[in-house]
Amino acid sequence: MPLIELNLRGITQFSLGDDLALATLFRQHISQRQKTTEAALRECRFEALVIGAGALVYHADDDRTYPFRSYHHFSHWCPLKGPNHILIIKPGQKPQLLVHLPEDFWHEHIDHSEESWVSEFDIKVYAEEELIWEQVDEMPYAAYLGPDKVKAASLGLKTEVPNLMARLNWERSFKSEYEVKCLERATKRAAVGHVAAREAFFAGGSELDIHHAYIRAIRCTDHSLPYEAIVCLDQKSAILHYQRKRDKTRMGKSFLIDAGFQYRGYASDITRSYAADEAPDEFRALLSGMSKLQQRLCAMIKPGISFEHLHTQAHLEIAQLLIDHDILRGIDRERAVDEKLSSVFFPHGLGHMLGLCVHDVGGSQQDRVGTVTPATGRFKNLRTRRILDAGNVITIEPGVYFIKILLAPHRQGALSQHFNWPLVDVLTSCGGIRIEDDVLVTRSGIRNITRECLP
Repeated sequence: MPLIELNLRGITQFSLGDDLALATLFRQHISQRQKTTEAALRECRFEALVIGAGALVYHADDDRTYPFRSYHHFSHWCPLKGPNHILIIKPGQKPQLLVHLPEDFWHEHIDHSEESWVSEFDIKVYAEEELIWEQVDEMPYAAYLGPDKVKAASLGLKTEVPNLMARLNWERSFKSEYEVKCLERATKRAAVGHVAAREAFFAGGSELDIHHAYIRAIRCTDHSLPYEAIVCLDQKSAILHYQRKRDKTRMGKSFLIDAGFQYRGYASDITRSYAADEAPDEFRALLSGMSKLQQRLCAMIKPGISFEHLHTQAHLEIAQLLIDHDILRGIDRERAVDEKLSSVFFPHGLGHMLGLCVHDVGGSQQDRVGTVTPATGRFKNLRTRRILDAGNVITIEPGVYFIKILLAPHRQGALSQHFNWPLVDVLTSCGGIRIEDDVLVTRSGIRNITRECLP
């Protein structure tokens, strides 16, 4: 008997009406891209933009390739998968899509000619990659974005274009209705996997059992995930990017899963933490407190608030949580943050931009010309520090972890007295807690895309 019975009814089925609506949103999305890109090209004095999907990358001394992922600026325009395709965008013209479709019996090459999005492009198909590159030769006032910079530069394309890139990244940070719909679909599918993973944990499954339950539920391969799923039992939850999925360890006391799905290249990024009945009461209480804390942080979001301010509030809230649960003692929350004691338990950023990249572009930009938002306040090394605005999609992922290498320096010294070491040692066996939602900033506040699908 399998560990859990797979219920395929959980998979969201999209109707013909949904697909027609998505086609309409995609048409509007391309129209927006054309307008904003034409403006950026004009400001940067380029006549065209060439975007490469990228090429296959091979293992050293082998004919096997790494899993291919299209270049993100290519995917911003076109959902076509596969290597060697090229887009050419020129002002006043329909985007030109040069498709690489080799005559090859080793690999499958999918025909996309019947898909709704193809009508938005002037499509030409080539069997040879070199024939595609010939189409972009002799374009002296064209900019190139993509991984194949050496090839592009050899043809006279401008490959170092920071001013143009800044403008395009800025526009990327404001999600179109089409992009939000893709993120919504990615979230709905991931939520099905999270439910299956939770059931596998409470059934006593190993990390590998739980991971397989997630993959089976969302009906995909590991390589098609937006990032490798993090599946942790007990102490392994204290390893922020833990990847080993043990098969022997079962009946965990605590469980953390950080896993998503991608739809047309757009990623969901969701984390949940759970406690079994066997977990210490103190850990179960801490998990309950963290769940409420995470929702309070989400409720603070509105246009005009800085991500750095949210991160500071997260540290203050987490410090208070640690004090309330007697993990830190004899200190107030302001001093706990100033002395970096909250950072011992919460050593990463509160969240990041989300979209085609899991850690999406534009997180530190202050404006469309690329001005970097200055680092102020207590936290100088944050990657995401911009002022939030309607249309941004971000993650909110506070956590509390019991990481031995961060705790060890504080076991001696003046600040050691503020740690309840016996309780810390008990909670260390449970690893840690992280709760992460994907949130769309709206004009009036937020839309929590994750909570619409997963409590």
